[in-house]
Amino acid sequence: GGNLSGLASIAGINLGGMQKAQSGIPPQLYPRLIRSTPFIKSLLKINIPHNGKYISFKNYLTLQEDNNLLQKIIKYPLQLKSRLKLSLLPKEKSFVEYRNIGIQKFTAEEHSIYNSIRRNIISIIIDDKEGFVTLSVNLKHPETAAFVAKKAQMLLQKEIINFKIKNTQEQLTFTEKLCEEKKIKFEYLQDALAKYQDQNLNISSGTFQNTVNRLKAEVSVSGAVYEELAKQVEQARIQVIKDTPIFTIIDPVVIPNSRTSPKRTLIVIIWTSLGLVLSIGYLLIKDPIGNLLSQIFNSK
Repeated sequence: GGNLSGLASIAGINLGGMQKAQSGIPPQLYPRLIRSTPFIKSLLKINIPHNGKYISFKNYLTLQEDNNLLQKIIKYPLQLKSRLKLSLLPKEKSFVEYRNIGIQKFTAEEHSIYNSIRRNIISIIIDDKEGFVTLSVNLKHPETAAFVAKKAQMLLQKEIINFKIKNTQEQLTFTEKLCEEKKIKFEYLQDALAKYQDQNLNISSGTFQNTVNRLKAEVSVSGAVYEELAKQVEQARIQVIKDTPIFTIIDPVVIPNSRTSPKRTLIVIIWTSLGLVLSIGYLLIKDPIGNLLSQIFNSK
């Protein structure tokens, strides 16, 4: 590594800066992150305002599906297919062993909600050229869409921060725990030395002096270790602050004034054009096909 960095520096390339810049989550992985099961699970747990009260985002999506008859009709065959697949799978006597190692299990309704979020509700666009990340949420109610977008932004920032400072935070936690143990030991030795001296105020034998010197040496060593660990704790706290990324929001979340989909004008134009094409085509081929069929039947 050192030799490679030296050769790269001759060519004007700073490998250290490149490695430092790549120590966090690359923005290219943000879409995969927001579509991950843990992220969606956290997003479904948030409480959102709806009809004058707060309900979970999961319940909100369930209500929307229940109120949308057309969507229920479209999704019913898919849900029925999913239920049939689950019913044909061999039944397990217990799911406890799977839960113990972190394997999750979802119902057909939960699976439908998760897929709906991944495909239609939340999306993220990465602009590699400009270096921007755009997060968007597509829902029926504009206020709810803005609220969920803000919460999704906060969750995404939290996940990135936790990933970025994971190693430093673990080091800080370990150092704090070790420092606390050494502090307790240091204070115990101090109390033991003071207690021994109080119990032997009128004794000046060599044995007494040796014991006092030994206790003082232990107190001194323990104090030096505790002081050094205290310094490391402060350094680790500073490093956590340094490693915590700072996000700049260029275009904050706003409540939309107009819908983005469905594009009704475009839909009307497309289907009108398609209808005209099919009608003209039908009129053009109606008589030739009729004559051809008549000739075939008359020949028989």
